Order: sequence, then structure tokens, then C-alpha cells
Amino acid sequence: MNRDLLKIGFIGAGSIGSMFGGYLASIHSDENPLEIIFFCRKDHRDAINKHGLELLAVNSNLVLKNIKAYENAEEFTETYSIGDDYQFDYLFITTKAYDTKTVMIQYKGLIESSNLVIILQNGLGNEDVVKRNCDENKVIRIVTSHGALLEKPGKVRHTGLGFTEIGFVFLKPQIGNNKDYDQAYEKIVLLKTLLDLGGIKTDIVDDIIKCSWEKALVNIGINAFAALTRLNNGELLEDEYLKRLMGIAVEEALEVAKLKEITLSDRDYVDLMYSVAEKTYDNKNSMLQDILKDKPTEIDFLNGKVVELANDIGAKAPINELLTFLIKGLERSFK
Repeated sequence: MNRDLLKIGFIGAGSIGSMFGGYLASIHSDENPLEIIFFCRKDHRDAINKHGLELLAVNSNLVLKNIKAYENAEEFTETYSIGDDYQFDYLFITTKAYDTKTVMIQYKGLIESSNLVIILQNGLGNEDVVKRNCDENKVIRIVTSHGALLEKPGKVRHTGLGFTEIGFVFLKPQIGNNKDYDQAYEKIVLLKTLLDLGGIKTDIVDDIIKCSWEKALVNIGINAFAALTRLNNGELLEDEYLKRLMGIAVEEALEVAKLKEITLSDRDYVDLMYSVAEKTYDNKNSMLQDILKDKPTEIDFLNGKVVELANDIGAKAPINELLTFLIKGLERSFK
């Protein structure tokens, strides 16, 4: 028996949002009826609505013409002649982390009426921004190491395979909420199934905050250094002084995580960071790309978040503080 139409939205559909949305759109069928809605920049919207989304996948090139794109919530609700209470089954937030507060206000009605809200972003503490304007029990995070690049409006390239993990941020099974938790868990299982069908193998995890920290630790050790030096990830390792400072930045973040009682795996995160830098030798990471385009970075949600958390508990993170100030200085130089 065919199931009901699922409504899936992507707020801030740029590179990673378009890639995830494209793979989901590729499985639309009578058995998997999906309505995929993008909220994105005007030129991206126009290209998708006119020609479809071109997704340059790892093993094939797809042109997806079943995605409807809009520039903002007002355009969407006017076109549909509906109010802000339109109910998305899954509503992804895929903007840059620093835009989260703004979109939570701009899309307030759609977010409040959605069944589940999925944070698909880099950084630490994003969920705290989201829950200020949203029922925390429907907040999910996805942590992924897949790479994507928006080559031009309407065209996104899947640049690298990786892992994807998904989990509830605040909702936990406990006495008195078994029914609510079970119903919500069924929805997260369905989303995992859809992502798997689309080719993004996804694992459901119990502690998604741990996963977001583990990915952030890698970014904390690589991104700002590459943005400041204009070096690709792997090139950073060829300078012993830079490599040592990268390790110190991660060690500072680990000490802050320990003091904040963040649960982490028993592994060497400095070596993990070095390994990722080596495996992505030729990559220009997202922060370097932002700097090269004279765009704001997500420094406040990476090294800057480490500094903020350190200050909260009376600790110090001098290398992360220096990196944060230097990146912010670069941002102020943009015309």
C-alpha cells in the first residue's frame, strides 16, 4: 500500500542542502511520494524552477525536476495560498550557522507547524539557537562528512563521500513520555530509510551532541588555519609549526569539553584531525572558501564557541582565541 505524501523542506538550500534534497528527490515514486521544497537564493531558485536541479553525484549525474524552489517563506505561502501553518513532515535548516537566529524568526510559522526540525549545519551550539523558537522535542541534528559544492545556480556537485549520523538533541526516552518518544522515533527511522534509499547511508545515534563535537574538533584544528594561510587541508601538515599549533587548538577544545562534561569517545582527536587533513589533502575547506569569496565565516560556532565556553567556566583557550580574532579581523577587511 502506498503511503501518504511526505512534505520535506530545506531552508537555506545551498550546497549541502541541495545535495541532501536532491538525493531525496531522486527516490520520489508512487511508493515514496515526496514533495521537496527549497528555500534558497533567487538565482538558484530560478535555475531549479526552469531547468531542474542538476546533481553531479559520485556515480551518476541527475537532473531532478520535481523540486519546487522559493526565495522565502512569504513567496511560498502566497503561491500556495496557505498560511504559516503549512505542515512540513521534515524541515531542514541548512543555512550557515550564523544565519540560524535570523531564519528562526523569518520562518517562524513554518518551523512551529512542522513535525520535525533537522539541523544540518557545521558548528557547536546550533541547537540552543533553534530551541529558543521551537519545541525542543522535535529538534534533530544531522552530522555528516559528505562534501558538496554549489558550482553555479541549479548545479551542485557531490565532492566527497563520508558518514552521516542523525539523532534527537533533547528528546530522550523517560518515564511518562514513552508514547511520544516512540512516535517521534518512528519518524526519525523513516527519514533514515529515505536517506539510505537516496544513497546517503545514515546511522541513528543516541548522542548526536557527541557526534557534533567530534566533527567540530576536526574543523577546529583545520579550518581557521587554512583560511588564514590560504593552504589546502593537507598542505597545512607540511609546516611543522602550523601542525603543532593545529594540535594545540584541538587540545584546548578537548580540555574545555572535559570541563563542560561533554561525553566523547576514548580516542586521539589530534591524530584524527591530522588524518582527516591528510585524507582531504587537496580540499579547500568551507571556511577558506568563505574567506576567498569575502563572505562571513562560521568561526563563532567553532573556535569562537570554544573560547565562549572556556570563558563561561573561567578557563583559557588562547590559540582558539587568537584564531577567532584573526578570522574576525579578516572578515572586517571585506569590502
